[in-house]
Amino acid sequence: MRKIKIWQAQNHLLLLNTMHKVLIIDDEKDICFLISEILKDENYNTSIALNSEEAISKFNEIKPDLVILDVWLSNSKLDGIEILKEFKSINSNIPIIIISGHGTVDLAVKSIKNGAYDFLEKPFNSDKLIILTKRAIESSSLLSENKNLKDTLIKTTPLIGNSEFIKKLNKLLNEQISSNSRLLIEGPFGTGKKHFTNLIHQNSKYRDKLPISIDFKKLTNEALDNMFAENKDAINENIFYRSNNNTLILLNIETLPNIYQKKLLNFLENKKFFEELDIKLNHKIITITEKKLEIEIEKGNFIKRLYDRISTDFIKFKSLSNRRDDVLPILDFYLNEKSGGILNFKFSSKALTKLQMYDWPGNISQLINYVEKSLILNQDQNIKELEVDDLALQMGDETASNSSNNSLDLSLKEARFEFEKNYLISQIKRFNGNITKVSEFTGMERTALYRKFKSLDIKVE
Repeated sequence: MRKIKIWQAQNHLLLLNTMHKVLIIDDEKDICFLISEILKDENYNTSIALNSEEAISKFNEIKPDLVILDVWLSNSKLDGIEILKEFKSINSNIPIIIISGHGTVDLAVKSIKNGAYDFLEKPFNSDKLIILTKRAIESSSLLSENKNLKDTLIKTTPLIGNSEFIKKLNKLLNEQISSNSRLLIEGPFGTGKKHFTNLIHQNSKYRDKLPISIDFKKLTNEALDNMFAENKDAINENIFYRSNNNTLILLNIETLPNIYQKKLLNFLENKKFFEELDIKLNHKIITITEKKLEIEIEKGNFIKRLYDRISTDFIKFKSLSNRRDDVLPILDFYLNEKSGGILNFKFSSKALTKLQMYDWPGNISQLINYVEKSLILNQDQNIKELEVDDLALQMGDETASNSSNNSLDLSLKEARFEFEKNYLISQIKRFNGNITKVSEFTGMERTALYRKFKSLDIKVE
């Protein structure tokens, strides 16, 4: 037993000092080797690439925590700045340190503008490289943690609405807060499933921790192998060990291949692996899905026994069109929240009736999006009562699945640019590319309309 305790303590230290992966890209092997040896001595796991093709391949393969990139690469399709842009398009949060033997102020500025963490001129001091590496990875980790925190815990918005469904949810919330029973939440996009999950966590005994959220749709087989590892030496990667004494949120479980469904089921049913390590598991496991898992079971895509294990408690979220009593309270709440209580807008009685009867195919996400667009269009107008903008509703249908679209994070100029572009694209589609009709409907002359297309980067063809 004492040996197990010591082993656990050692693994805990390993968890705190996880080897970060660094990708080094330079056309000079000697430079790559030098940087690699310096970082290996500091317990970093390094990989090397000599050109852009190798670099992109290894970047996608190893998913590094940091890239050290030479800006000048001979015998390479892409130079350092182009590789920098490529990596940032794949992962905007990846820290990249640019190095160069021909350092100039202009090059440094260009690198930073394109998203580099910092610029290091050759020959560089090894201590400076080590310090910069440590800071870059720490900064990236903090950004990731803050983004996750913002996405999951930034708000304590209550459950809003007057429907019987909301009353049922409030009752279930109180039950789930103090219970470790496994909960399955099923329902269409944008109905508030994640919000309800966050409320459970925020009010539970695990509230001081950041919940562990696993989206199976985004994971490779290699990541899944690590996540369901039964190797004692890889215990830190195990999903249940990592989320012990916390809330574990499982997303898109229907995308989990059958072989991993079996592994997940095995851990849920068999605690022997952890008992042998003297680890007592304590979780709140919440599974969220837009799919009807019972239908997936009938198709042979999902294991029935796994369904039974994850659905000790079950709640099906309803579409907003099936609980219209919630539309106006939600509308009122977000109108006040998004305006910051400054603009003091409200919708007219006629508008409220129309909005309540609207189907909202994108559910709450679309409704919030519509409120934002209404505020943007009217924030510099002396209007107290808002009417329904049918086009904004129509555009909301098209963008309802894009939950990351938050126009109020933009400046007024950026928001207008975005809305004008979407507006004109919608009109072009509406009139099947007939610019004469678009011109007549919008009240803009054709020449002015074409200038506007050019300024908004709209390709009419």
